Amino acid sequence: MIICQFCKYDNTDDSNFCVACGNNLRKQDHFVKEEEVHYQPTEFQVEQKIIAIKPTYKISDMEGRVIMEAKRTLTSPFNPKIEVKRPDGLPLGLVKGNLFRTSWKIIDAEGNIHAVIKFPLIMFFGKTFKIQTQMGVFRSGRSLFEKKFDAYAPDGRLSFVVDKKIIAIRDKFKIISDGLLSPFVTCLAAVTIDQKFHSK
Repeated sequence: MIICQFCKYDNTDDSNFCVACGNNLRKQDHFVKEEEVHYQPTEFQVEQKIIAIKPTYKISDMEGRVIMEAKRTLTSPFNPKIEVKRPDGLPLGLVKGNLFRTSWKIIDAEGNIHAVIKFPLIMFFGKTFKIQTQMGVFRSGRSLFEKKFDAYAPDGRLSFVVDKKIIAIRDKFKIISDGLLSPFVTCLAAVTIDQKFHSK
């Protein structure tokens, strides 16, 4: 059995990708540059706890196995953070925002920056974002539906979709990923987008 270092799921010895989270099992000594690895296309379910002092997101694979939990910290309003842990409670990383919440860094537990999500200070025509990675800049698509957000790769391919309207409950949403970005970046980008546009 090969244990995924990302979500701790037991995979068969012949697996190249984790069945639960899509992580590349052959390149998991540490987090690597996004362009060096291909990930399995997959879907994730995100549930936000409504009754909580701090916004908390539980991220699961489509079979209901929790792969990570992200929780907004109440440290300083000038330095917003979202802490990310594995299901066993070990730190996985964090998402760190700036004063105006227009720039958020996705950082692993070793302090490596995997992506930076940028939002315009003032949005005139719809809700937009950019995700800067070593592969280039992933841009949001324009959607008439405020609960659905698409992210497109530098070459124009659809990378992932954050879709709250599929489930139609405010505290849950689905992430549909084509595997261009790691599960770590995809899920935390989705949580950050939800924090920016849907959380109070």
